[in-house]
Amino acid sequence: MRDKSCVLLFLFATLIASPADTKAQSAREGGVAPEVEIAGQVLDANTGRPVPGALVEGGELKQETVTDSGGFFLLRGLAPGLHNLRVTHSGYLSQRTEVAVPADALSILLVPLPDLREQVTVTASPWAAERHVIAQTTDSVDMATQRHRSGLSLGEAIKDIPGVRNVSTGEAGGVPMIRGLTNDRVRVLSHGFPHDYYQFSRRHMPNIEPFEASAVEVVRGPASVLYGSQAVGGVVNLIPPPLLKTEGHSPNFGGEFLLGYGANSDALVGRCEINVAHRGLSARAAWTGRSSGDTSTPRGPLANTAYDQQSALGEAGFQFENGIELRGRYQHWQNDLGFFVPATPHFRMGLRNDIGQAEARLPSRWGMWELAANFSTNVRRTFPKGLAGGPAVDLELDGQVYRAALRHPSNDQSPWKGWIQVEHGRQRNETFGPVALLPGFESRTWAAALYEEIRFGHSTMDRWIISFGLRYDDRRLKVPADKLGMRQAIKKSYRPVTGSAGLVYRFTPALSAGLSVARGWRNPSEYELLAGGPHDGVALYEKGNPSLRPETNLNTEASIRWDSARVRALLAGFRYGFGDYIHLRLTGEVADGLPVATFHQREATIQGLEASFSVDVSRHLTLGTTGDRLRSRNEATGARLPFTPPDRAAFSARFHSRSVGEWTSPYAEVRVSCTGPGRIAGLDEPFPLDTPGYALFDFGAGVQKVLRDTVACFDLWIGNIANRAYKDFLDTYKMYAFSPGRNIRVTGRWMF
Repeated sequence: MRDKSCVLLFLFATLIASPADTKAQSAREGGVAPEVEIAGQVLDANTGRPVPGALVEGGELKQETVTDSGGFFLLRGLAPGLHNLRVTHSGYLSQRTEVAVPADALSILLVPLPDLREQVTVTASPWAAERHVIAQTTDSVDMATQRHRSGLSLGEAIKDIPGVRNVSTGEAGGVPMIRGLTNDRVRVLSHGFPHDYYQFSRRHMPNIEPFEASAVEVVRGPASVLYGSQAVGGVVNLIPPPLLKTEGHSPNFGGEFLLGYGANSDALVGRCEINVAHRGLSARAAWTGRSSGDTSTPRGPLANTAYDQQSALGEAGFQFENGIELRGRYQHWQNDLGFFVPATPHFRMGLRNDIGQAEARLPSRWGMWELAANFSTNVRRTFPKGLAGGPAVDLELDGQVYRAALRHPSNDQSPWKGWIQVEHGRQRNETFGPVALLPGFESRTWAAALYEEIRFGHSTMDRWIISFGLRYDDRRLKVPADKLGMRQAIKKSYRPVTGSAGLVYRFTPALSAGLSVARGWRNPSEYELLAGGPHDGVALYEKGNPSLRPETNLNTEASIRWDSARVRALLAGFRYGFGDYIHLRLTGEVADGLPVATFHQREATIQGLEASFSVDVSRHLTLGTTGDRLRSRNEATGARLPFTPPDRAAFSARFHSRSVGEWTSPYAEVRVSCTGPGRIAGLDEPFPLDTPGYALFDFGAGVQKVLRDTVACFDLWIGNIANRAYKDFLDTYKMYAFSPGRNIRVTGRWMF
C-alpha cells in the first residue's frame, strides 16, 4: 500500500508543480508586439448563457486567454491570416474553429457534458426532455461525481439518489435497487440498450464499467412500455459522452487520463481515453483497469475478496452531408473476483462480457427513422476451490443475446409528439461443468410499442402535458428435453399488454406537479423456472418452479417538483400493487449440505415516500437533504417482502467557489447519512439477519488547475470517517462480517 501511495503522490506533485501562468509564459515566448487581436464570447450551446473560465488558445505562438465572468475573451498577438482556435472547459466538449483574421467578434458555442445539475432526461421518454415535464421521477449522477469517488460498482455510483440503494457484496459487487426492487426487476441499459448479466442472484452485479458513462440516469417506477420485461421497478441507464465534433477542415483531439487509489482495500484504478474527430468522422477509444486487495472492515479484512478487472471500449461515428448518421460501439469487460463465503473460503468467479452496438439515423420525407442492433455475450465461470485448486471449472454459464429495433419519432410542430418502435430479440444459454444449476435454453421475443405526448401550446391548456403509451410483447421460451433429462421439452409463451399514462401541470416555470399510472410486467426468469442445484455464491441449494406465472404490477405515483436557480426540491409518493410477486423462500430442508430454497408467488404491495431538497444559501454554500421511507407487504402472510430497505435520511453541506488564486472550481463537502434498523421477512429472507440503525460521516474535497491548454482535477473522498463498525441490511456479507470500514480515495484526472 505504501509503494502505491508514494507513486500516486509523486504524480500529483508533478502535475501541481507544472507552470500555471500560461498567459505570462506565452508573452515571454512571443516577444512580439501584438499585430491583430480577436474578440468574442463563449456560450453554452443548450442555454445560450456565458461560459466563464473557458480556455481559448490559437495562433502560431499558441497565445492563450481565459473567458471572464461574461464569457468574453480577447486574444492578442495574432498575425493576419487563417488561424485555428481551440476552446476548452472541464464541463464541455472541446471546440475547434477556423478564423480568418482580422475578423468581427466571434460567438463560440460549447456543448455541455451531461451533468447532475442539467435537468434533462433521455431515459424516461423516447426523446430528451426536461425532467420537470415528465410524470415519472428521474435523477442522475454526473461524470464528476463518479470520478472523484473512484467507485467500482454501478450500485455504489447511484446509491445516494432518493429511493435507490446498493445491494453490496464487498467493494467489487454492487447491484442497483430501486424502491425495494432489484436484479430481474430493474432494467440496466448501456447506451440505451438492455444489458444482460445473469441477474438472477443478489450477488450478480452488472458486468459494466461505470466510468464509460458521462452520466448514469435513474427512472423510478415501471418503464415496461419503453423497455419491456424486467423494467417493472425502474431503469438505470449509462449514458455515454457524445463523440467529438469539428468544424471546417481542422481535426479535433482530446482525452483523459485518470489515476485513483482507495486505501480500504489497497485498490488502484487507471483509465485512458482518447477522442478524435475530423470532418464527419468521430472516434473514441478507452481502457480502464482496476486492482484491489481484500476489503477491510473495522474488525479486520474479508479474506478472498480481492479482484482484478479490465474493460476496453472502441466507438466510431460518421455523419454524411445528407444528414445520415452512423454509429458503432464495442465494449469488453472482464473480472476475476472472490467471495467471502466461510463454507467455501476459496470460492472465486471469472466473469466476461462483450457488447456490440450499431445505430443508424436516416432522414426521410416522413421524418427521422432510427435503426439499432446489438449483441452481447456473457460468460460466468465458478471455481469453488480457487483458481489454483480442484476442478478447473465447476460451473460455466454462456449466454448470447441479440436485439434489433426500428424506431420512428415524429418531429412535426403539432401539439402531438409520437414515437413507435418494433423490436426483436433472441437469447440462448449453454451450461457446462458438473453442476447443472441452470439448463440450456432459447428464447425469442417480438414487441411493438407506441408512445405519445400532447402539449397544447398557446391555449387555456398550455400548462398541461399529457403522455401515454402502449406495448405488446410476444415472448417464447424453449428448453430441449435432453438438456433437462426430461421426457418432454418445456415450452412457454407470454403475450402481455402493458401501458402507461402521465399528467403534468406546470404552475410556474419552476414549479410542477406530476401524476402517473403504469402497468408493468415481468416474465419469470429462466432461473426462477428451471434452477436446480447448489448455488455456492449464496450458499443455498435453489430449486426452480416451472409453474410460475408472469408477474405484473400497477404503479400509481404523484409528485411535486421545484427547480429554480437557487432551490431544487422533490416530494414523491408511490404505490405498487403486484400480482403473482415471485420470491425465494427457505423450505427448512437441506441438500448437499446447503439450505434448500424454492420460488413462490403471492400478491404483494410496496408503497413509500421520497424527498430531496437543495438550496444555494450563498454563492459559496449549498445545503441539501434527502430521505426515503418504504413499506412492503406479502398479502398472503402479512409479512414484509424480502430485502425491504430500512428508512434513510442524509444531510450535506457543500462549500464551493469559482476560483481561489490560480486554482479553479474548489469545493469541500460534508455528508451525514442516517439509516434505520433493518428487519427480515422471516423464511422469505435469503440472508436472515436483522441489523441495527447507524450513522456514517463522509467528507470530500477537490480542485482544478489549468495547465497550458489542459485541465487537471484532484479529488479526495473519505467514506465512513469514524471507521464505525456497522452492518448494512442490504450487505450480503452481513451474516458473518461487518460492512466496509473507512476508505480514503484519492483521484487525479488530466483532461486535454
